[in-house]
Amino acid sequence: MPVLHTNHGDIDYEDIGTGDTTLFLMPGWCQPKTVFNDFSGLASAFFRVVTIDWRGHGKSTTDGQDFDGAALLTEALTLIEHLGLTRVVPVSVAHASWIAVDLAEQLTDRVPAVIFLDWIMNQPATEFYKSINEMQHENSWEHARNELFEFWLAGSDSPVMIEHLKTEMAASSYQLWRLAGQVIADAYRQYGSPLQRLEKLKNPPQATHIYSLDRNDEYLALQQRYALAHDFFKVKRLENARTHLAVLEKPGDVLAEIVESVSLSPAGV
Repeated sequence: MPVLHTNHGDIDYEDIGTGDTTLFLMPGWCQPKTVFNDFSGLASAFFRVVTIDWRGHGKSTTDGQDFDGAALLTEALTLIEHLGLTRVVPVSVAHASWIAVDLAEQLTDRVPAVIFLDWIMNQPATEFYKSINEMQHENSWEHARNELFEFWLAGSDSPVMIEHLKTEMAASSYQLWRLAGQVIADAYRQYGSPLQRLEKLKNPPQATHIYSLDRNDEYLALQQRYALAHDFFKVKRLENARTHLAVLEKPGDVLAEIVESVSLSPAGV
């Protein structure tokens, strides 16, 4: 894999496929880029596909210092400039989507669309903050993480899903899980919700939320109402996926939605 050298570590990334439009694949916190393994291969038939391992994640290294979302945004921008990408569609898992919105804000003319995958679009429930608080302590973080894994699996017995969560994501350190909790909670406290964050964009790109885990109809209706009031936003709840990681569970279904969404953005695919 190619590597981008930075002052804070070496950033491992994959660059496959061709085309004027690049899908810039962004794993969630504490998640290696292997979450996109099957998806990126399929997507490369339609797009250039660049997948990043964040600092201290997967095969990327780190200087050991704490960091935040702003640091990851800088890494994403540095890689985009390094590769000379001119038309970029960020595709972000969960709370990496805060960084995707920042990218759209920074690169207004180069980001025609953003794709959010299973992001909590409203104000999270109390249990969310309880889990994050448990991740701040060495005697409770693993228990909180393991409960998240079971919740995200939603009863799935898929070996691929189990391997990714309980082996690949479980390899992330206490430091990463602690940082993830801090940064994610701070973002919700600052903006209220992702929908409110999108309101602050002066020139929002086409934004699509594709998800599968939350089956609450009111949660879907909330986003549909937002879409009616904001023509740049679209929501799609996948009916053939049930876990937190539809991009791993049903990569073809996710790709089909992305191809449609990007084709509707300025200049098409």
